[in-house]
Amino acid sequence: MIVAVRYLAALFLLFTQVLIATELKPSTTVSIPMRDGITLLTDLYLPSPEARHLPCILIRLPAGRDAQPWVSYAALSKLGYVVAIQDTRSAIDPEGKTLPFVSDGWEKLQDGFDAVEWLAKSEYTNGKIGTLGFSAAGITQVLLAPSNPPGLKCQYIGTAFGSLYHHAIYPGGQLLKNQVEGWLGKYARDQGVLGAICAQPFYNALWAKMDAIKVANRVTVPGLFYGGWYDTFLQGTIDAFVSRQNNGGVGAKGTQKLIIGPWTHHYPLLMTLGDFQVPKVGYAPIFDMSPQHWFDFYLKGIPNGASEIAPINYYVMGPFDGSPSSGNIWKSAQVWPIPATKTSFYLTADHKLDVSLPKRQGILSYLYDPRHPIPTIGGCNLFLDSGPKDQQSFEHRTDLLLFTSDLMKEDLEITGQVVAKLFFSSDVPDTDVVVRLTDVYPDGRSILILDGLQRMEFNEASNEPVEVTVNLPATSIVIAKNHRIRISVSSSNYPKYEKNLNVGYTGANLGQFAIAHNKFYVGNDHPSRIELPVIERTK
Repeated sequence: MIVAVRYLAALFLLFTQVLIATELKPSTTVSIPMRDGITLLTDLYLPSPEARHLPCILIRLPAGRDAQPWVSYAALSKLGYVVAIQDTRSAIDPEGKTLPFVSDGWEKLQDGFDAVEWLAKSEYTNGKIGTLGFSAAGITQVLLAPSNPPGLKCQYIGTAFGSLYHHAIYPGGQLLKNQVEGWLGKYARDQGVLGAICAQPFYNALWAKMDAIKVANRVTVPGLFYGGWYDTFLQGTIDAFVSRQNNGGVGAKGTQKLIIGPWTHHYPLLMTLGDFQVPKVGYAPIFDMSPQHWFDFYLKGIPNGASEIAPINYYVMGPFDGSPSSGNIWKSAQVWPIPATKTSFYLTADHKLDVSLPKRQGILSYLYDPRHPIPTIGGCNLFLDSGPKDQQSFEHRTDLLLFTSDLMKEDLEITGQVVAKLFFSSDVPDTDVVVRLTDVYPDGRSILILDGLQRMEFNEASNEPVEVTVNLPATSIVIAKNHRIRISVSSSNYPKYEKNLNVGYTGANLGQFAIAHNKFYVGNDHPSRIELPVIERTK
């Protein structure tokens, strides 16, 4: 009840800020010069027209200075801050020819650095700058931090990734079709940009310029990261936090905070969660996670304890229908990953998941036709429906394999990253392995927890099995007593991922396709399994 009341109060404040922001007008608009001569328009919101020498909150937006809901943060100016909302280069490119984020990092162009330092030296601020924003405005922050501007003091980052390639474009080596096309439709409408991305499916120098994970040691400021278990950038949020918490420079290492709730990318504006609603206890953690609380400490020096919260605060999900379990609670921790026991559930020839390694060997197979892909239903998405959704509508198909455990005799908590290790072969030179992990309810619903993909490109088709590792994102959930664990193995998840045409990159460019005969091997000689990070129950 206390949590719900606190959250409702915070939500009321958010909506109030949105209403206030719609009435707020910028006190002034300035043109901030970048090092190559380009200027970026920046709206400044002041507590009063004559206010000067205040701490400053900077928001950098590919969507433009007047984009909702980010502009609602302008209401923070009423709390004694200068709020600066800036167009990034993609926002000032009317034809959409600019790939967002390419000039926001630490390379030759450093637009974030230049913006922070101009503001820090201006009469409007006292030299202390914090950055704020979620999604695109969170990504610009992650990329800004390694440039290490002296005026930057802290960051508040929501639902953002550490590496554009690994977390947003080609996770597992396959194009995130719906997300990339929808995202570029907003920020880079020119088809040439999409073509350039599709022409670079392998990690290269371009993608390295937008991979903040590898330069985390350059970051020197504290940051608060928040994300959701069903957010498209979930793993990117975790990886960005861990890289800075463990490998950051002086001022960053050990000062980061991570909050993960039972949320989608659109929290808190939308409180739906797949086929369900966010549980009331999951609305927010029991401490104040607001931007004001964070900035009051780091920019104003108010001793409110913001730096003393646990480094990691996460919600352990349970059955979404509200049935009893030991889940649906908040926990805190000092390190990620949470200490857990890696527990293997082995795939068996009779389509079971078993904690004992099966002695019986087996080969299970299906035909994958790219003209008839398995649809995306829920999961960690941006524009598609997100969250825990029932997968039964396609689990009868012959182009996938199902493996289901016995009934859980007691609650099983899984917290951490899930990995599938499968022995696989194909008669085509290129295909995908898709794994979905679901919670099977007593009434038969198969509710999606996670999905992951790994692209398999061979030098030539081979019927000899190879071990493939499919990295699924992290999760934290209790599989309740009398529920079952299920995984499905297939070769498509469309339109979340692009369809693999089974002919390799060159053949696909020529419009060719093939039908794949994919095989999975199980048993003692080929221990195909899914590895779950199991948390031991406290007595």
